[in-house]
Amino acid sequence: MKSTTFPATAWLYLASAAFSNFGNAVATLVWPWLVLQRTGDPAAAGLVATLIGIPTVVVAIVGGHLIDTVGRKPMSVISDVISASSIVAVIAVDQYWDLNLWWLVIIGIYGAVGDIPGFAARNALMGDVAASSGKSLEWVAGIMQAITGVSFLLGPALGGILMASLPLTSVLWITAGCSLFAAVLTFALRLTATGSSEEEEQQVFSGWRAWTAVLKSAPVRMMAIINGIAEILVIPYLLIFLPAHFESINAPASLGATMSGFAVGLMVGGVISAKMDSLSPLQRWWIGMGLYTLAFAGMAVLHVTWIVIVGMVLAGLGSGFVTPLQNVFITESVPEQLRGRAFSLMGAINLLAQPVGLAAATVALGFASIYSLAVVCAVLWASGALWASVEGKRVL
Repeated sequence: MKSTTFPATAWLYLASAAFSNFGNAVATLVWPWLVLQRTGDPAAAGLVATLIGIPTVVVAIVGGHLIDTVGRKPMSVISDVISASSIVAVIAVDQYWDLNLWWLVIIGIYGAVGDIPGFAARNALMGDVAASSGKSLEWVAGIMQAITGVSFLLGPALGGILMASLPLTSVLWITAGCSLFAAVLTFALRLTATGSSEEEEQQVFSGWRAWTAVLKSAPVRMMAIINGIAEILVIPYLLIFLPAHFESINAPASLGATMSGFAVGLMVGGVISAKMDSLSPLQRWWIGMGLYTLAFAGMAVLHVTWIVIVGMVLAGLGSGFVTPLQNVFITESVPEQLRGRAFSLMGAINLLAQPVGLAAATVALGFASIYSLAVVCAVLWASGALWASVEGKRVL
């Protein structure tokens, strides 16, 4: 029997991702602003972010289980509906009750219940979308990465324009509308049943066995480790070293340019990755590791702004190669009934690695300057990239 493809499926899927990402990008700008408006305390923004972040690892783990039991498409729809309703809850509480600090924490945690599993569910859908649309998995993953770059670049800028020209409540309604429209687009996807192999159907995964089964794939294991290393080392750059340096020289525009450089690299890298089907996975992996290494080296030269910006562009380019490759390998290497857990596990690793990196950097700052630590991070990454390159030759 001839299989049926639905070419529009890929574009609906990518449009859904674009609206969801844009809504999240605007929300990240609006949320701390709202906290400051309602509390008048700058420290409250950090407290809210911390309290919301504490349960996110649990949310990621539970969400992975639900994606594999409820289904990838339903969970993606449900997650975007939860994200939209959390914004509506903020508007309702602000209008009818007192939107104080604890309301913001409660609603923020509720929103995270939608955002975190939603990201994993959308990634887990890539294989279904590729099979249903007739597009290659590499193409879908690459364009998805480019869309992430566009959202990262334009989302905060457009959010700032909206906040400057509209009442905050109107901006919140727009944000909620983006998430809700993303849910509608995902609901409209026409997916062909991919099915599991007979061998997979005979396996029953439950409890911790399901999570350990995710890491049986050597490439996925390698990518999980290098993901954790990268997150530990890059978070101090983004949240401590770069802001501290540019604040010390009173150059906020330069800080903005470095972040924009990453987004531009992400867009270009995603498009190049989608078009370079002739490259083998190992070649893509080596290119990504090389670009990341050059990026860390560039970001380590904090005194020279243009080199830092180039480094951030290279980091985006590297991510444009590595992240789609990671998505492809998870989709192809992990049993279908565990795909949601696999993407959730990657998210959980990142969530755990970030506070580790920040804590280590905070302690180290008692003994060294940000400039010395930036160089140390670059050297540590080079060691990790060398291991990943050798390991990649063995498992890819």
